[in-house]
Amino acid sequence: MSPGRVQQPSGAHRHEVVVRRLYEAINRGDSAAVAAAFTPDAVWHGGGRSVEGADAIAGLVNTLHEASGGTLRVELHDVLANDEHGVALQVTRAERDGRLLEDRVVYVFHLRRGLITEAWFSGDPRVQDAFWD
Repeated sequence: MSPGRVQQPSGAHRHEVVVRRLYEAINRGDSAAVAAAFTPDAVWHGGGRSVEGADAIAGLVNTLHEASGGTLRVELHDVLANDEHGVALQVTRAERDGRLLEDRVVYVFHLRRGLITEAWFSGDPRVQDAFWD
């Protein structure tokens, strides 16, 4: 499997596929595909702040790619999904100014009609803030 390619399990729930495709887009730095995974009014919650709108969420991902010099990679351990939610177990990795980020986190996604309406970060925001700030 090539870097950034997320394996699609056979028989996966449709929302699992949406979440896995989102991670593929994040790892490619594909802002259009990131935005396409979200409803236009989606909200991304994390680190004590929120980003509203699919384009703004894609912009955030783009900013993180740029800030890491293109080293941002998200490794999925698993995705659990049903008709309303998707849960991603992941490790976020990046390099920046001689520092390394390796952060194990959980994202909870709310989905409706095959699109993400909300994303919630569950982890220690201090790890992310210390790296990105």
